Amino acid sequence: MTVFAFFNSRPLTSSVSQLGRATALTSALVVATGLTGCSLFQKSPAVVNQPAPLTNLSNSQHVLSPVFSKNISGKSIASVSSPSLKSLNPFGKKQSKTLTQSPSAFRVAMDDQGYIAAGADGMVLATNTRGDKLWEAKFKQGLSGGVALDAASGTVIISDSNSKLIALDRITGQQRWQTQLTSNVLAPALITNNRVITIGNNGIISANSLQTGDAIWQFATQNPNLSVRGSTSPILLDNNTLLAATADGRVHALNLDNGVPLWSRRMSNAQGGSEVERLSDIDATPVLRGKMLYVVTYSNQLIAVDMSSRQLAFLKDYASIKSVGVDDTQVYVTTLDGNVAALDRLTGNVNWESDALHYRGLSNALPVGNYVLVGDALGYLHVLDKTSGNVVDRLSARGGDISQLTLNGNQVISQSTNGNFSVWQVTR
Repeated sequence: MTVFAFFNSRPLTSSVSQLGRATALTSALVVATGLTGCSLFQKSPAVVNQPAPLTNLSNSQHVLSPVFSKNISGKSIASVSSPSLKSLNPFGKKQSKTLTQSPSAFRVAMDDQGYIAAGADGMVLATNTRGDKLWEAKFKQGLSGGVALDAASGTVIISDSNSKLIALDRITGQQRWQTQLTSNVLAPALITNNRVITIGNNGIISANSLQTGDAIWQFATQNPNLSVRGSTSPILLDNNTLLAATADGRVHALNLDNGVPLWSRRMSNAQGGSEVERLSDIDATPVLRGKMLYVVTYSNQLIAVDMSSRQLAFLKDYASIKSVGVDDTQVYVTTLDGNVAALDRLTGNVNWESDALHYRGLSNALPVGNYVLVGDALGYLHVLDKTSGNVVDRLSARGGDISQLTLNGNQVISQSTNGNFSVWQVTR
């Protein structure tokens, strides 16, 4: 039996209204591509869904405490803190468009020595674990994607706006090599087995030598004419196989050594009357937990596949450009329109779903202990109870939007689309 073959014939349903979903889809595409002059957007509904108001929390759980905040120029930004109710404008700034999820290309890398961040203006900043600057480097041509870090070789990998892949020394920031790729890379590379694996914006998956940058192999996927400017990174299925999710709505399995394709499966089934509704992108890096692979698509599918048998475990209707969070029992997803949901990670049964953060432009959901953390485009970090989905704590980064959350031991890193980041200590 061919796995996933039935996806092409499955009718789609949506958990949000058609008008609301169309607005969220269009807003996400405008944010992601900047194609605002296209006639595609002139026909979109002129509807602005204001962000859900922030409610007073009577008994905050105090799950996190601030450590430090940095921007990519190396100067401290406003201190992170817990906001009082008086400081909370229910809608933040008056919005002229619907807030939705935005791609988070400039992700922070971390190791035992500290953090490395990069931004579109070309700044790369390395700090220690306390936030003190270790070094910085500036690339006048600008950068296009976030940082990858290989602690064993002491190598930092970045990509610039001229489609070059660049390796820096972890300790000094000095350049080791650079090599020309066929297209910009919008997401951090995968570094494994002395290879640097990237997914280009043109759909070409490349492997380059970690030591020299020399090309080892390339594999071309089918790139659609219109896609979201998302940012997925390759992941490892096992020691010999990598998985890459691409804008054609497929997950490709390739031999890590030589790039030979092992299989390719369509995960996204886009249907609709407009080009936006037919977008089939996978813009969130797949998540592998044990033998279960979780993929969420722009076209309204959250898919779980048992990789031991390559059989579908479940398929649910959620549209997102953010990777899911997974723990031992549940999968957590944030949607384009601001819903947060928790599903049984084996069956897909929905345990709870919350619209308390509707249209706030949510980050990925990050499970931490008994809680789930979610950031928003207005700069707030929300703490939800993992069992009920109720908001139990709220903090403000006060440094811009929060588009990506990452767990590093007992610390949480929240970061914005421009590379600014804050570090929080998990206290309970």
